[in-house]
Amino acid sequence: MTPLSDAPAIRCFLSYARQDDVVMDFVAPFAEALRHYAYADRGRALEIFLDREAIGWGDLVQPTLRAAVRSAMVLLPVLTRRYFDRPYCREELFLFHNQASADDVRGLLLPVVLLGEDHLTEDNPDLAVQIVVERRHHSVREAWIEGPDSPVWRRTMLTLASAIVDNVEAAERALTSAPTPTAVDVPAVLSQLSLDVDSATRTAGSVVAEFHALLATDSPDFSPGATRLRDAALTFERQAFEADRLLRAANASGTTPTVADLGDLLAGIEALLTATHRLETSDVPIRLAMAAFREGLTALRSGLRVAKSWSKLPNPGQ
Repeated sequence: MTPLSDAPAIRCFLSYARQDDVVMDFVAPFAEALRHYAYADRGRALEIFLDREAIGWGDLVQPTLRAAVRSAMVLLPVLTRRYFDRPYCREELFLFHNQASADDVRGLLLPVVLLGEDHLTEDNPDLAVQIVVERRHHSVREAWIEGPDSPVWRRTMLTLASAIVDNVEAAERALTSAPTPTAVDVPAVLSQLSLDVDSATRTAGSVVAEFHALLATDSPDFSPGATRLRDAALTFERQAFEADRLLRAANASGTTPTVADLGDLLAGIEALLTATHRLETSDVPIRLAMAAFREGLTALRSGLRVAKSWSKLPNPGQ
């Protein structure tokens, strides 16, 4: 295909944990290199967004995200272990994946692995990890280590810039015809998700009450409750993800299930983590149990954000 200097810019959103960039200073040179190589080599300008508010993603409600995907916008999640701990990062990954799948343009999701590649295994139960493993992801670790003046940096950025252009041009061809919406019983999906929220709320509430009682004992064993919370939270996160996938495939809009009670519990869970901090520093078994507890908290937050993404509240960026 002959490059066109006046072709519309390819819009890309970089999803990353802000704290990572404070230390690693990766995002600015990364974005600048992609802009340069995409145009110099393929004749396509890149418009790269680093702030979710700048593209109207203050709330990732369905119409906004659908419009972004159908304009062939690219999501570049810059992955480290910290990325997977951030509920807003997980939300962006989940919802973009589902919308791109609904529109049959999965290539618009291009995961970029900066650090933590050994975390990306097929047997990892983390739903976010499974999405990345299923996609072809690009490692930029060595390029970052060697720095922007190195040959490995230039090769890596050139390869990634070319992949962005290739995937967008394939998506542009696919998006010339709208996909046929899948028949989905939307009220039933939303009703089931409300039941899933209630189940997660009951389990989390039970564990919180149990932990408060254990704090008053001399040798608290938090492991059973922490494992129960983590397993229930991972299940709820997957249920919310699956409901979102169905609703997007149906090209439907829905209302947010009742999530207030679960949201209120998150504050209590965070308070428990603060209360157990001193115990964690002096007791390895408690430390390991609370690590599972934190995994559960992350999944609960993430699933809650997905469930709330179906709100009908107006989106300022829409």
